[in-house]
Amino acid sequence: MLALEFLPVPLTWVLLPVLALLFYVYAVHPLFVFRKMGVPGCGIPPLPIVGTSYLTPLTGIYNNSFSASQFQSTVMGAFNGMSPMLLVSDPELLKEIFVKQFHNFVNRQREVQDINVKPFSRQVFQMRDEDWKNVRTTLTPAFSSSKLKQMIASIDSCADQLVENINSFATTKESFDVRELTGAFSMDMTARTIFGVEVNSQKDPQHPFTVHAKKAFDFNWKSPLMWLYIMFPAIAKPIFETLNRHPFFKSDVSDFFDGVMDQILAIRKTDGGKGRVDLLQVMIDAHKESEDGSTDGPKVLGKKQPLSREDVVANGIGFFSGAFDTVSITMSFTLYHLAMDQEIQDKARQEINEIVGNEGKLDYEAVQKMSYIEMCIMETLRLYPLVAYITRVTNEDARLKWFTVPKDMVVIVPALAIHYDPARWNEPRKFIPERFTKEEREKRNAFDWLPFGVGPRNCIGMRLALMELKVGLAKVLMNYRITTGPDTVVPMKLNKWKSFPTPMEPIRLRVELVN
Repeated sequence: MLALEFLPVPLTWVLLPVLALLFYVYAVHPLFVFRKMGVPGCGIPPLPIVGTSYLTPLTGIYNNSFSASQFQSTVMGAFNGMSPMLLVSDPELLKEIFVKQFHNFVNRQREVQDINVKPFSRQVFQMRDEDWKNVRTTLTPAFSSSKLKQMIASIDSCADQLVENINSFATTKESFDVRELTGAFSMDMTARTIFGVEVNSQKDPQHPFTVHAKKAFDFNWKSPLMWLYIMFPAIAKPIFETLNRHPFFKSDVSDFFDGVMDQILAIRKTDGGKGRVDLLQVMIDAHKESEDGSTDGPKVLGKKQPLSREDVVANGIGFFSGAFDTVSITMSFTLYHLAMDQEIQDKARQEINEIVGNEGKLDYEAVQKMSYIEMCIMETLRLYPLVAYITRVTNEDARLKWFTVPKDMVVIVPALAIHYDPARWNEPRKFIPERFTKEEREKRNAFDWLPFGVGPRNCIGMRLALMELKVGLAKVLMNYRITTGPDTVVPMKLNKWKSFPTPMEPIRLRVELVN
């Protein structure tokens, strides 16, 4: 204290420049990273600490009005808090990121964002590097053509229940909430194809399986802890891991599915899983390798590491949540657009009837021939991709055209903006299935349509999801004409605060029996 008394200036005058220098070093200087790379900013000036994410309260989580025309460049820099994010929409660069230099862009997030709370941290969607490669290779056989052929009978049965549920509205001529019906259909179908379990939520919406599954998708974006994780992952990570809590998953959901898995594993240990063709059985077969050391299960490329029980539980939950939303949301939007354009609906119905014939048999081969209904689905996924942004992180410094992306930088591919880019899509806000004819697809760049991602780390369940959608829609259109009603909201507006595309008001439609 005595020494301080003899300072030629007050201590405050000494500390202020030091604090200002520290603030500049840690909160201002990092904002110049993109200038050093030769990459332009996103047109929004970054602020210390909050970066450019202060715009989120204005734009929301999922923003349907956002388009690539708002981009200042096909390569731009932005900041999530103090974390730099490289936004890339240039097709040549996307090919480098997703395919040519995939080895440098394997992971979806930085390691500091990985919350090591099991079982969720063992989901293939969250895994990194060789660990991801090992589990992905093990799971891939579950989505082969032979497995899909065996699953279609279960899917068809769920679609029959959907048709039966819709019938009451055809009789009363009342409107119905489309998402309620497609959600129940998707829940039943996903429970069968993933877990091999009959839930029948279409008749029993309060089934415990259904209730807990819905909880798994209910993210609280208003939670301070959620935003702490998003803005400052390095601070949030040890907190969540100490609490053994994941920011995106509830503990009661984990406990419920863990108990369900115990029951299913016990049953299948008794019957050996004979005749089972669901995803769970593929994982169980791989899990058996770790128990008995056998090599009869799926062969794993790369590092040999059979699935643990936590792997089985985590990926059962992960695939269930991913498949449920993909099918239910996409199907509801497709039905909306078919109701809005009767000519398109008639064309889809005509194709279905010609393929199915008088017998009405909807097998795997018939579904594969339904090109027009697939075009309708693909156009729906263009307008309403389940994931607005695709993320990748550099493992090492990566050279892209004129600039170098430093190690551990987040790369954002704005799929939603690309899907609405008028330079790629003529009249991008219109529903035009003909964009996806064979001829049009061959003319278009492969990186203009990204609802399932692309490259080695694309959506593993894409083929199953498309098949489920085609079966459900075909069964509905074979039996009913979908129409709008007086309570159908037109034009439809999306809730920008939901993480998935969600209408502000429920989609309500009517049906009539097809003559």
